[in-house]
Amino acid sequence: MSSPRKSRLGRTFRKRLNRQNRFDSGKSLPSVIKDIEWIIFRDWLKQTGFPKTKLTLAEFNGTGRGMMATKDIVIGEILISVPLRLIITPKSLSSTMLSNHISCITDSKLTAHQSLALYLILERHKNTKSSIYPYIQMLPKNFDTVPICLDLELLEFLPNNLKEDVKSQKLKFEKDFSSVCRFLKKQLNSDINITYNEFLWSWLCVNTRCIYFEPFKSINCDVSENIAIAPMLDFLNHNFDVKMKGEFNRVTQCYEITTFTPWKKGQQVFINYGPHDNFKLLLDYGFTIPNNPFNYILLDDEFFKLNNEVENFVSKKLNLLMKNGFYGDYALHASQISFRLLTALRLHFLRPINDISSQETQHLITKWQNTISGKYEIVSYENEIEVYEWIDSVCKELIKKCDLMLEKVNNTNSIPSGSLENLKLLWNESKNILTSVIILIQDSKNM
Repeated sequence: MSSPRKSRLGRTFRKRLNRQNRFDSGKSLPSVIKDIEWIIFRDWLKQTGFPKTKLTLAEFNGTGRGMMATKDIVIGEILISVPLRLIITPKSLSSTMLSNHISCITDSKLTAHQSLALYLILERHKNTKSSIYPYIQMLPKNFDTVPICLDLELLEFLPNNLKEDVKSQKLKFEKDFSSVCRFLKKQLNSDINITYNEFLWSWLCVNTRCIYFEPFKSINCDVSENIAIAPMLDFLNHNFDVKMKGEFNRVTQCYEITTFTPWKKGQQVFINYGPHDNFKLLLDYGFTIPNNPFNYILLDDEFFKLNNEVENFVSKKLNLLMKNGFYGDYALHASQISFRLLTALRLHFLRPINDISSQETQHLITKWQNTISGKYEIVSYENEIEVYEWIDSVCKELIKKCDLMLEKVNNTNSIPSGSLENLKLLWNESKNILTSVIILIQDSKNM
């Protein structure tokens, strides 16, 4: 099983399954945060002219800290408005902090992620002398549930492709750490030393909390460089059901979040980070969501292994898939088999395909292409049976793997509680998807 980073939506995905409402995070009432760090931060916002909100920080059952509505919030209301002067971007650093260090950062060739991470470290080193000290104090002290922070032993409990994503993310982090260390030593000519763990903290602060921010349209600009940190906004948690809009208001010179979901006083207020499956959420933010409708399972590995079993003419079939735009990205959603997977399997099970130029083969390929255009639904009855039998067989094998991994996870005492819950949810929900597809196939046989 595997999962690439972008969201995969099949043809019938718009016919969404009923979603469990997550707005009420549990039966117990939230506990309003009254610690000194929050009070100092809130006072700091007032002093900087931060617009008033109907939000306060609270502890919620299930999601931890988040923002609670202090009054009813109606559709179309602005949840939060962050003034441009408080938004931290690589370009704004020189004006945010009149320091030679910060000016050098803005003039450097560091990436936006590297610059913001370094800035947070430099400000953290200043302690109470930092102009953003109240905000620094509100940032997470650790990121124990983010996979990049897990021990190598615990990484083995992750699905294979998520493990690959973690390795790629770790390589990017280490490259960023090396670049920042070189910058400090050579370009900044500084005696400041930052540790691996210290940079990991600041790098993850940026990675988990940054927003896409492009107040003024620019030509040929790398999208990944248009990131920023917006204090207070980053305390809002994610919910896939929330309807909202985030944009920079040139009149007010603020980045504003407008909600199209109403909120009652005492309710946790969410925003929507985007259509992310649990693999993506865990990789980049360190959490998972029960009943996430964007979850899916990729069968790319299983499909290409299937093709490797038959040496003759495999390359010709793969070329056909590539030529027609159906190479890879073979997903299963809850009670749904992607059209891409069905199309690839229909081609694989075409018989015969000995001579690609023969009239018989060309006739079969034409029938297959007609299923893509929608002229026909299937290539043949026999072909369709083979397709669904293969999917059914693979799902059953992968369920065994899920059960095995769940057993290992439950029998390992060294997994921190937060990571334990995330791992169990990943494997259980993968199992649920596989089971739902098996039921779908069984029901289709009985029709």
